[in-house]
Amino acid sequence: MDMFTVMKREAVSELLGHEFKNVKLEEECIDIENALGRILAEDIIARENIPDFVRSTVDGYAVKSQNTVGANQALPAFLNLVGEVKMGEETDLCLGEHETAYVPTGGMLPKGADSMVMIEYTDVFGDEIAINKPAANLENVIGVGDDVARGWCALNKGLQIKTQHIGALAALGYSKVKVRRRPRITILSTGDELVAVDQKPAVGQIRDVNTYSLQAMVTAIGCQVVGIKRLKDDFEHLKDALKTAQENSDVVFLSGGSSVGNHDMTSEVINAVGTPGVLVHGIAIKPGKPTIAARIDKTAIFGLPGHPASCVIAFKAVVEPFIQEVLLGAEIKTQRIEAVSGFQMHVSSGRDVFFMVTLDNRNDQITAQPVKGKSGMVSMFSSADGYIEIPMEKEGLEIGEKITVTLFR
Repeated sequence: MDMFTVMKREAVSELLGHEFKNVKLEEECIDIENALGRILAEDIIARENIPDFVRSTVDGYAVKSQNTVGANQALPAFLNLVGEVKMGEETDLCLGEHETAYVPTGGMLPKGADSMVMIEYTDVFGDEIAINKPAANLENVIGVGDDVARGWCALNKGLQIKTQHIGALAALGYSKVKVRRRPRITILSTGDELVAVDQKPAVGQIRDVNTYSLQAMVTAIGCQVVGIKRLKDDFEHLKDALKTAQENSDVVFLSGGSSVGNHDMTSEVINAVGTPGVLVHGIAIKPGKPTIAARIDKTAIFGLPGHPASCVIAFKAVVEPFIQEVLLGAEIKTQRIEAVSGFQMHVSSGRDVFFMVTLDNRNDQITAQPVKGKSGMVSMFSSADGYIEIPMEKEGLEIGEKITVTLFR
């Protein structure tokens, strides 16, 4: 394949999937307190029934349902109180005919009982309990394994662990869990014009934006940034930095060099460090066309545009799916919402076109409006809620057309 061929991003994804099919991140076992956001490396199987005893879901009285048939406030059913179940304790009570026992919410039902009557529908007369409402069989109780049955797969391998999953793991008795190792990321930001974020730029200089954008985006999807360097446009310095980064990282970003000449140098640097080198130089997306995808041994190398918005779109369109699907083998749900287009747009670029948008929710309808500005403008970042994609096969958008908006994390 010609490495300078402009490819659809789907083709790039297939190529990267093939190139890295044998690259798998190691597994590690961690405490569930540290598992939020990590990717499961095993199916979570229930090792026991939950509950493992018949449990009450209300405060009230355990009964045989047949002893409450026809009961009402005018003509209650009277049952003999034979005991009380303590919360968190096993009981050896066994109900006979016309007998009852008090059971708190979550308590164990005595043998012989098949349902619970809420305390609100009872009256106490010494050692007798008046039942003012009939109980159906299994009413207000949860049976053995009704919540979780032993052997059930509660969480699937490849799932990104969210807050609700931590509670499920705890309930299932998993104090530790196997997860994929975090992908190690190094960010090399290149450009003679770049200065630190806390430095006032001189004429012709700009603050380094992409380092911070990339660091935030990879952290949000569960990666670990192991190195950050800001480099001048010098071949040997870039080569040395890339070689060191490649040896210690799963993914390396070379951010910057928006001109053709600089991207040619980026390709040359990559190819000088190792093989197979550059796989793709130029992807049919707008913005982000100059994106480079490469492999050196087991490390993925991406040359990303210098313009901040172009860098973000290239990452979202190509890099993020690669990290999630290929490296992590993850089932991560991207947050998307349905909206209608509040603008008309004609495109005929022969590329998949991405637009950052703002969202307006009025009259129970979400409308997307474009964030206007060139790809390097700060206003795009401060205003955008997400982005939309117009495939190269479409000629544009009409006002009122239904669209899908991918939200920023």
